Amino acid sequence: MGALDNDQNGCEVSQPVDDWVLSSLQARILEGVAAGSSSGRLSRELHLSSKTIDYHVRVMSDKLKAPNRVSLVSRAFVLQILRTDSWPPRIGCETGD
Repeated sequence: MGALDNDQNGCEVSQPVDDWVLSSLQARILEGVAAGSSSGRLSRELHLSSKTIDYHVRVMSDKLKAPNRVSLVSRAFVLQILRTDSWPPRIGCETGD
């Protein structure tokens, strides 16, 4: 499925599709989705519109070929984008932006 590379900090980073890497905003949204937060709740926490949250969820879902939020989170765990040793879920490595 996806290949693993090391970033400048030596952390393994999943490169599932066309060397795509999550932005820091997408990482925060993915963590929220994995924790079960709705778009409305994430929009209030991140001070964005719910349409912006839905847009980023859709972009991530398209990149990971996930038809829904549950599949998105599952694929993020399988590709080691999300850590399996923490709750609430966290991204495996901090993003650079």
